[in-house]
Amino acid sequence: MPDRYIWIYDTTLRDGEQAPGVHLTPEKKVRIARALDEAGVDIIEAGFPANGRSEQKAIRMICKEVENATVAVLSRPIKSEIELCEDILSRANSSRLHLWIATSPIHMEHKLKLVPDDVMERTMVGIRHASGRFDSVHFTAEDATRSHLDFLTDMMREAVRSGVDLVSVADTLGCALPEHMTLLVQHLIGAVKGRVPIGVHCHNDLGLATANTLAAIRAGAKQVDVTVTGIGERAGNASLEQVYVSLLFHERHLKVKTGIDRDKLGSLCNLIMEEMGISVPLYQPLIGENAFKHESGIHVHGMLNNPMTYEFVDPKDFGISEGGFTIGKHTGKAAVRFFLERNGYAAAREEELNRLTEAVKERTAEKGPFLTDDELVEFARKNGIELVRRGVV
Repeated sequence: MPDRYIWIYDTTLRDGEQAPGVHLTPEKKVRIARALDEAGVDIIEAGFPANGRSEQKAIRMICKEVENATVAVLSRPIKSEIELCEDILSRANSSRLHLWIATSPIHMEHKLKLVPDDVMERTMVGIRHASGRFDSVHFTAEDATRSHLDFLTDMMREAVRSGVDLVSVADTLGCALPEHMTLLVQHLIGAVKGRVPIGVHCHNDLGLATANTLAAIRAGAKQVDVTVTGIGERAGNASLEQVYVSLLFHERHLKVKTGIDRDKLGSLCNLIMEEMGISVPLYQPLIGENAFKHESGIHVHGMLNNPMTYEFVDPKDFGISEGGFTIGKHTGKAAVRFFLERNGYAAAREEELNRLTEAVKERTAEKGPFLTDDELVEFARKNGIELVRRGVV
């Protein structure tokens, strides 16, 4: 059976920019859009035109620059907004309108102040108005995972009848579990009888956005919404790099593929952090400073023999910086020997190496930060440990 292709719908420029404190000028958005296009993203959600003139300017600029990806914009099912989006996307090589409306009881009552029948009617009128104006139209039910299943199902069926090319469900509060997403996607595929693909948009409030996205793919979802570094509102969105590397590592099992260029992943993440002025936690998967860094003696010993003992992928394959080793209170003899040799030294005797290892453990346990290569050599000398010069590793 041939691998199933998964569309990567990147919303870094729309949902990602909604992260509190983040602001992108049109020029920055264009630079990011170019990088997303070069990295192989299938659809770039360039923004929400109703936000204002700066947003509209940025999207027009992006349409002129993006060569391969489809350029998408977000819109409410309002005729004037849809027509504005049509005008803005007129220069795109491939255009996508992303219509959305909330379908959960709490959103309909307290945000939209509409009854379900009115939500249904407003949405279908919008879809019919949009049909034929863009290369593709897709509809997302906001807060779908807290919606009544019967109403959500009816919305999806009617959206398909009204002319959308894809329907998507948003776990807007990031509160779903993977098994929930599996069942929901399977149900909706059956409900629309496979007439259009199903997509998912997962938030990370419980730290499950990547897991929920993968569960949706296994259940048959064709499109997944992601952001680079997982940036987004509150706890963020499903991370492009985490989803992609997971799919690649488990490709034999999942039998899916994407168009992402893995060599560009690291530079893409770095660009997003630079342009958006953000940093990620030390322990963030794949791109955090500690993601490929090791201190434990057992781990370092294994890594020196074969990096795959404690790293399931080689970061260099994705253009991601190697973490390397640090010296601390968990350091073992193998790591101390490696650090000395890397700096052109060796312990004169095995007992000297043992003494140095124990001294390093005591020093870092009491005084904190880790030793650099030069500090280790100086520390050994101050503690009367005999070193000899040798070739640099």
